[in-house]
Amino acid sequence: MTLPSDRGRIQPPNLDDRTWQDLVDEVRALLPRYAPQWTDHNPTDPAITVIEMFAMLVEGMLYRLNRVPDKHYLAFLNLLGITRNPPTPALTYLRFETVGTPTVVAAGAQAQSAPSETTPAVVFETDADLTVLPVNLRHAVLLGPYTNAPTTYRDVTDLIVGPPTGAVTTTLAAGETMQLCLGFDAATGEEITLGLRPNPTPATATLSTVFSTGSLAPQAWTAVTGAVDGTDNLRRDGSVRARVPATWQPQRPSADGPANPGWSGITTSGAPLTDPLRWLGLRITNPGAAPVTVGLDRVLFNATAARNALTVRAPELLGSSDGQPFQRFLLAQRPVYADANGPVITVEVGTGVPPAWQEWARVDDLPAGQVQAYQVDIVTGEVRFGNFDSRTGDGHGAIPPEGTRIRARTYRYVAGGASGNVAPGRIAVMGTTLAGGQIPGIATVTNPGPGFDGSDEEPVADTLRRAPEVLKTRDRAVTAEDYENLARQATTDVVSARALAPLDGAAKAFAGISRAPGTVCVVVVTDQSTSRPQPSPNVLAEVRDYLDRRRDLTAALTVVGPRYLPVKVAVTLNVWQHALNAGADEASLGTDTVSRINAYLHPTRGGLDGRGWVCGQPVFASDLFRAIMPPENLAYIGALQLQADIPDYHFPPLNPVGTVSNWNPTAERPFPLSPLGASVRVADYELVCAAATHTVTFTRVV
Repeated sequence: MTLPSDRGRIQPPNLDDRTWQDLVDEVRALLPRYAPQWTDHNPTDPAITVIEMFAMLVEGMLYRLNRVPDKHYLAFLNLLGITRNPPTPALTYLRFETVGTPTVVAAGAQAQSAPSETTPAVVFETDADLTVLPVNLRHAVLLGPYTNAPTTYRDVTDLIVGPPTGAVTTTLAAGETMQLCLGFDAATGEEITLGLRPNPTPATATLSTVFSTGSLAPQAWTAVTGAVDGTDNLRRDGSVRARVPATWQPQRPSADGPANPGWSGITTSGAPLTDPLRWLGLRITNPGAAPVTVGLDRVLFNATAARNALTVRAPELLGSSDGQPFQRFLLAQRPVYADANGPVITVEVGTGVPPAWQEWARVDDLPAGQVQAYQVDIVTGEVRFGNFDSRTGDGHGAIPPEGTRIRARTYRYVAGGASGNVAPGRIAVMGTTLAGGQIPGIATVTNPGPGFDGSDEEPVADTLRRAPEVLKTRDRAVTAEDYENLARQATTDVVSARALAPLDGAAKAFAGISRAPGTVCVVVVTDQSTSRPQPSPNVLAEVRDYLDRRRDLTAALTVVGPRYLPVKVAVTLNVWQHALNAGADEASLGTDTVSRINAYLHPTRGGLDGRGWVCGQPVFASDLFRAIMPPENLAYIGALQLQADIPDYHFPPLNPVGTVSNWNPTAERPFPLSPLGASVRVADYELVCAAATHTVTFTRVV
């Protein structure tokens, strides 16, 4: 199979899109002016035939001549190695069920969605080994917050265990505790691993693991000895591992009714929770003096991370060496998937008959000398070797001996981009392992949450726009603009970024963002269909690592998601009476207006151009007026006002209104929320979004 060498590179665009017919029409339109005596414009006229012939020649000339400037520009970019950012694979979590005995699902096991006539199967591959236990997590109950004994009990199973419908977010005052109780249907002597996806928690909160031994009263729970917290007290994604002793006893919540009436009142899907379950608790305490907010998006059991990136199942022969310097070989699949350690690939060179394969080292830059190393371009899928000349002793990287064969023993490639952002429950078909066989003992597989962070290959227009930024930053972050450009280069998941420079004077941490001298905070925004997209912890970590290698040594760097400022809209529609008489419906008109408002205020897909908003960008009623204008035969806008709502990052007892003093320690924003008016003022760290409700009123006019 012949593979093109321009994969991933920028292809020259068609700068002049006029066709042969366009040229003919232009000339014919000029005939009345320059040759009024020429009246026969039919295709049968010989002169029209001459015009058509010359139009064909001019079309070819324009096509070639107008491509020269951009062709030189694109060739220059390709010379510098500026290529289109590759697609990124979607990430999801696969949950397995087994029967009988614990079953090991090795890294590289595949599962997929069921294909249809119009939609191909989406295949995911596990990132790490997983031991699936014959135990099931049935329920999750949240106790507290409390100081001595809880008075509130809430069933949160649907929020964080089943298909996700929300998250658990609680504010703990000084000295308060909350406990997430997880009910299992059986005991196990194996180590239990709980994957947690928390909202980053302040450094003062602490996490401990406890289990029930006969009573569900919090004081009767026992600490699990040797439990390992891989989340650093809920400050990052990770796992909690615990081996529960044999004293773990089943407990029916209704049995603790007299002592803990909240337990006996808990229901699931309308039915009381009366099953005898073995309860494991995650106890979170705030030992500090200030309130802290604790959030959990998911609790995963018998689950592991999987990506829409696949590993080739057999060694792939790339070709034979001709002994020349700077040889390049193409992989059959591209782009190559790169994890935190770089591209996932192993390349070998065969020396001997039959060939004895020898693994060469993958490097980012070929070192000086006869080092057996190679480079990989993850975008184009090229494997590159060096040019060391043994006669002169010059060069970087060894040349594979002439006649030897080159193969990729294994590598992992990105199988899909945004198509991998599947809905919960779509992955239900078990695939094969790396060895090609089935996994015995696995009963079911599913994805309890959606696929996320999948993005397609960068459009050419975006690459052309990004190229000057790459040349300007030169892979180092000094100015705020450098940080923003590099954050967008880190991953195609980031659609916009705002670098917040430090402020002089007191270091007020509005929205939890420190602006003290020497600090740089980068706010990154990702594109999702939700009304308030949030970058995943994986994206934040990827951007942070990318910037950390390029920042100034003395800069204190933080990378966060957007701080949303909801905007409420009050609009009055003057509806024509004749439109109502003809069957127009005010309710439908109001629903359509609200939909237009929400679409305009969408953080990443709104605005007048549909490209979204940037942090700190204000909202003006004049622009919104044009975006939501109803059909003129139905109604027109009589009044339109905007107002900032309570910020999403607001938590009591802070003051969301703020004062005119930028450094008021009780203010949550540097200035007050704007009242109803013609515009909404936005802080430089805030990103606008649509409020939950808007006001639409109607006035009938004749």
